[in-house]
Amino acid sequence: MPRISQLLILAAGLGLLGSCGGGSSEGAGGSATQFSVSGPSNSGAGVAFAFTVTARTGAGGDPNYAGTVHFTSSDPAAVLPPDSTLVNGTRTLSATLTNAGFQTITATDTISGSVQGSMSVTAVAGAYPVMSFGAKGDGQTDDTSAIQSAINAASAAGGGTVLFSVARYFTTGTLTVPQGVVLSGVTEGPFDVGGINPALIAVASTLLVTNTKGPFLTLQGVGAGVTDLLFHYPNQVTSSATAPSVFPYTILMNAPGTKVVRSTVTNAYDFLDIEAGRTMAQNLFIGAFHIGTNIDHAYDHVTLRTLNTSVIWDIVENLPYPQPIDTWGLNHSIALVVGRADSLEVSDFNVFSHFTGILLTDSPDTSLNPRCGYGSGSDIDIEGVQYAIVVTASNAPGYKFTNAFLEAQGGIGQAAVQVSAGGSMPPKIEINGVSQGNPWASGAFPAPVPDVIVVNILP
Repeated sequence: MPRISQLLILAAGLGLLGSCGGGSSEGAGGSATQFSVSGPSNSGAGVAFAFTVTARTGAGGDPNYAGTVHFTSSDPAAVLPPDSTLVNGTRTLSATLTNAGFQTITATDTISGSVQGSMSVTAVAGAYPVMSFGAKGDGQTDDTSAIQSAINAASAAGGGTVLFSVARYFTTGTLTVPQGVVLSGVTEGPFDVGGINPALIAVASTLLVTNTKGPFLTLQGVGAGVTDLLFHYPNQVTSSATAPSVFPYTILMNAPGTKVVRSTVTNAYDFLDIEAGRTMAQNLFIGAFHIGTNIDHAYDHVTLRTLNTSVIWDIVENLPYPQPIDTWGLNHSIALVVGRADSLEVSDFNVFSHFTGILLTDSPDTSLNPRCGYGSGSDIDIEGVQYAIVVTASNAPGYKFTNAFLEAQGGIGQAAVQVSAGGSMPPKIEINGVSQGNPWASGAFPAPVPDVIVVNILP
């Protein structure tokens, strides 16, 4: 046989082998070499979530892929999709991981086992990721309803963690958190946002707040809480404005056993309203134009630890201090307001650039008896203010502070400690171990009288 005929026969034979399967998915009408499998990095164990499979070639997607995809997982109890085809080379499906821990989901072509792809998911017991309930986290879609759905699912299960990925969750409404439910980001806070606009760039699990009708987030059940979240107000004014836009409180705590920890807020008007005892706020960076933390109706102890209330909006915009908006703050803002609070405990409390650092006063609720509170504090650093500590009323035990540094804002400070009469009960305060900086127009400290004691003053 002539050599050229032998070559033609060999080529024909190879063509037949290529069309009989066992080689690649090209026989199914595509040239895919791998699958891209994408979805959330975290999921609740037992909670369904969406993931997407895309056929790809070395050059990009393969819209002509028409093979069948089989799914496997490192979790033997996972609920996976049946063998599925793709539409234009891609498809979004649902899966549920049952066992907690680090798990994988793998997509494999049913003809060619070499065409595959995997994704990794950490399944968390008792967690309810907001993405699994339809939240987009794209900074534009209103995620309020999806987040509340995740909260409701956790509540129906008897409690759990509502999990937020590192994304920007735009909201227009309000959220209510019942007993035993904790809203949590996936990275530990509080967060530094220097030179970063949280409305545009997600550096943490971020809630973009636009609501103007009551507190954005209400913790209304025992054990309800917030941890490792960043709250940002994208519609707030910039630092060049002469007055801020008014928004309701970001968080209302109105049940015992609630807590807010390791979180940051930027550009709020009023941030935290604590209206119950046996509550805790800890490790917070608070950027609020008007009131950082308000305490009232607390018929038991309230604990505040490591709170930094400062001018975060200048830091976000990467601008030097002071800006025009800071002048408004120096004439209006109060870092901590305390009305009725029994056994308040404050430690590691830092304030910068406010009208008043701490105001200890009567509750506006005249039905209370008594209307004022008492407590103690240590490691207090209040700088750049007109009044550092003001007390107008206190319950019988009074307020006792140790280790305080109180500094006026330039030449406009009025008093480091001011005691005013006219409250529902006589004010009582003791500060033991204090130093002050910059001049005060009314003098740094009041003259010593019964129930007003300032001692061990450092130069």
